[in-house]
Amino acid sequence: MKSFSTFLIEAPLDELEYSSVRNRPKDPRNKKGEKISSFSKTDDKLIRNPKNQEKLIKALKSFPHSFRILFADFQGSANYHEHGEFSEYSFKREENKRMVNFLKAHGFINDDFKLTEKAKKSITIVYTTNRGDAKVGLTPWLILHRMGHAFNAGMQSKFSVQFAKEISEGIREFMKSNYSLDEGRYKHLSDNQYRDIEAKRTRILDDIVRNKFPNESLWEFFTKFGNFNSAKRTEAHAQGKGKRTKAVVKPDRYFEFFYDLFVAFLWYAENSRNVSDEEDDKLGSLPYRFVEKLPEKIQFRGLHLSISDELVAHQAKDYMKTMISNGVRTVEKMFDSFEGKIFLM
Repeated sequence: MKSFSTFLIEAPLDELEYSSVRNRPKDPRNKKGEKISSFSKTDDKLIRNPKNQEKLIKALKSFPHSFRILFADFQGSANYHEHGEFSEYSFKREENKRMVNFLKAHGFINDDFKLTEKAKKSITIVYTTNRGDAKVGLTPWLILHRMGHAFNAGMQSKFSVQFAKEISEGIREFMKSNYSLDEGRYKHLSDNQYRDIEAKRTRILDDIVRNKFPNESLWEFFTKFGNFNSAKRTEAHAQGKGKRTKAVVKPDRYFEFFYDLFVAFLWYAENSRNVSDEEDDKLGSLPYRFVEKLPEKIQFRGLHLSISDELVAHQAKDYMKTMISNGVRTVEKMFDSFEGKIFLM
């Protein structure tokens, strides 16, 4: 059996550096005698756990890109929380001296303040703290979720343009093409009333791609179809079947679903890429639920929608499979554009 270090070298996760976590120079302490660190003891254990490291590798192995993940723990490192891309024009700024020295020490920046060859060929993410979910440890899923946050930070986010936008367009097309008004629910309406309800359906489905906040239509889609914990917990809570936990996402935080969907496309990448070639009983786990049998009737933002017949049901399944396989390609295109970049989270 290969050692873990050998496995890591051969995997697409080409570097996982965490030696500075809770290990600052001179071992600084607060007044209570506790270590000063940007990471908790729980984070430290989770990051160093070989099984968690293997899960990170497994999630990234379906992509041809070189990933380098580092954890920076020094005085002021937490100030870079959700900083986003760390560009060369920032390297010479005095306020970035400690971060630049950290990256120099690990071979990502040269003495001339340019990226090294290693950095140019990799997608590098530097985690600087676990702020925001202090009581939720850095599990492999959360590390990848935070990776999405890092990609989305900044004024010109390719995550929003290349991932969220394309995913939203696919969702709208799926819903408009397959879920019509439930005739049984609305057959008693007059023609004018029916046209008004149909216009409302069109409007709320078009909201999926509109730049509105909060986006209730996207929030509702993910709660019904997302195959990840936050979506399932949010749906259970909305139906009165579960407690409000940290996993429950409020409508004004709907974008958190995009980060979890991004992780799901990494987690289930192999299944997602081959989804159109597999029989229903061999699909495996996928980013969306119900692919083998989509719900015939749903409530969506107060409207009763349905799949009208077996022909549409078959079409809907094909739409969903296409949406999944396209999602993986969208992630791959985004990763292509991130090669040679350093992101601070």
